[in-house]
Amino acid sequence: MRAVVVARFGGPEVLALSDLPEPHPGPAEVSISVEFAGVNYTDVRNRMGHGLGIPPFVPGVEVSGTVREVGSGVTTLSPGQPVAAFTRGHGYAEVALAREIFTVPLPRGLVGRPESAGILVTVPAVLMLLRQVARVRPEELVLLHGAAGGVGTVAGQLAQHLGLRPLLGTAGDAGKAEYAREHGYAAVYGYADFDVRAREIAPGGVDVILDPVGGAVRARSFDLLAAFGRLVSFSNISAEPEVAPGAEWMRARCVGYLGFSAGQLSARAPEVLRPVLEEAVDLVASGTVGLGVSAVFPIKEAADAHRLYETRAARGKFLLAL
Repeated sequence: MRAVVVARFGGPEVLALSDLPEPHPGPAEVSISVEFAGVNYTDVRNRMGHGLGIPPFVPGVEVSGTVREVGSGVTTLSPGQPVAAFTRGHGYAEVALAREIFTVPLPRGLVGRPESAGILVTVPAVLMLLRQVARVRPEELVLLHGAAGGVGTVAGQLAQHLGLRPLLGTAGDAGKAEYAREHGYAAVYGYADFDVRAREIAPGGVDVILDPVGGAVRARSFDLLAAFGRLVSFSNISAEPEVAPGAEWMRARCVGYLGFSAGQLSARAPEVLRPVLEEAVDLVASGTVGLGVSAVFPIKEAADAHRLYETRAARGKFLLAL
């Protein structure tokens, strides 16, 4: 089978299309004939050596296609069934393995559509960030960094669906700011002055900051929190050193610092993740949430997808077609 392999840690150029033996499912697993695979920052981190995987390995954490084989003990899925899956790796391939608990049947309206492979990272992440991690209340004001990215595109829509206030956001340029406003944001600021601009709306600070950027942006964000505010770190796209105030400063300001990783949650508490995956598929299938798919690359152009992703010029979701 064809698969994209990370032969060594490095830049997008280390991604190479190779021919590998087809994997077969073990107990409680299925193999999937992959039609589309999502491109996520997790894949970039793993490729650079900042996450999971030891070269050579196949990146990719979400796919869609049809069940090829089922392993022993699998009772809810059958060969030929259209599915989307959260794979925890190995998704950039013609055949990928996934656990039954992380494989969700696709409704007819999503079968064969590229966005079917982009559902199981961004939408579950936003649902859990808003509800379980930050526990946002309807009256609270939320700012999300990277408002025009895959998570940001979904967050503006889900805030409205969940009855929350429209979000504040940040974006790298005017075009991306306009894109975010079209997806439900009340206001979108540049990174140079987001903290000053947000205080024009909220002089006392904002209640929740959701941050995938890290580095200097995160360091400046703590001062923007209102009393009893929460800053949630769910990535570090900047790849800058992690910076956070000490416990004494946070006690004095009455604020909290939280972390979230869907990948780590899937290993620690898979039963928590499963219902959120199902909800995510329902939200996209019903049209409640649009993923903002901006590009679908042939699998042989995976390096180009990563290269563009790393410029942080992308809007919405990137996908690969097998």
